[in-house]
Amino acid sequence: MSKLKKYDPAADSAGCYAVAIEAKRQRADTHYPAPAERAQDPDTERQLKRLKRALDRKLREAGHG
Repeated sequence: MSKLKKYDPAADSAGCYAVAIEAKRQRADTHYPAPAERAQDPDTERQLKRLKRALDRKLREAGHG
């Protein structure tokens, strides 16, 4: 007896979207939206800066910076 692969709706949705966009590109349809730019999240930016400072400090302490 063969096992069927479990259905993944997220993967199915992503695959369908990618195929639809590619079909539109192949027929030179320009009515699909351009990829949206993501706005930077202030909390994430603050955390990244803090982590970078901590990494720089650790590298200096280890003699690598």
